[in-house]
Amino acid sequence: MKITGAIFDMDGTLLNSMDYWAIVPTEYLNLKGITPKKDTNRYFTDKGMKWWYEYQEIPYSYEDVSSDIYMLMQKYYDNDVELKDGVYEMLLRLKNAGVKMCLATATDREVVEKILQRLNIRDFFSAIFTSKEVGKGKRFPLIFEKALEFLGTDKETTYVFEDAHHAMQTCYNNGFKLVGVYDKNVWTDESEIKALCNYYLDKDSKYRFDIEC
Repeated sequence: MKITGAIFDMDGTLLNSMDYWAIVPTEYLNLKGITPKKDTNRYFTDKGMKWWYEYQEIPYSYEDVSSDIYMLMQKYYDNDVELKDGVYEMLLRLKNAGVKMCLATATDREVVEKILQRLNIRDFFSAIFTSKEVGKGKRFPLIFEKALEFLGTDKETTYVFEDAHHAMQTCYNNGFKLVGVYDKNVWTDESEIKALCNYYLDKDSKYRFDIEC
């Protein structure tokens, strides 16, 4: 793979955190006395918090719900979330090869900074871009465009690493090179995901791939 820049998603791509995001929606609904709709956890992990919030028809503001969800999730970030197998070694290989790296995530900055520091990978990334700060989620290309502009690398040799189908679709539609990452909490058929990707890292890959700069 000829690569000069890398834009990484965080949850489900670098971290095993989607295992915990997959239980937090029901945890939240039970605390609020709201009956979970069919496949509510699946829709949360596959389509994102905002889509899930509207699907579940929660009678509170999105800002309040989002804040409560992050409060529930924080205990998992603090104690249970770890890097996926092979991630640290892969980031180190990219750094040593001179590849510029940044993060583009839907997760709030305070949470991101804290978990990256705990897992000792913060220094790999020259910048962090969050959906909240750029004002658009990953159904829009803005966060990826801003990340690419910051890196200053050629779009043809800059790859977005993602696990979520909707984010991959955005990248594909807007001409970004894609490395798809397997995560068991993504419900989209693997063949659909592979069709969008230039490279695909399956569950056994441990982030091993050839690097050419």
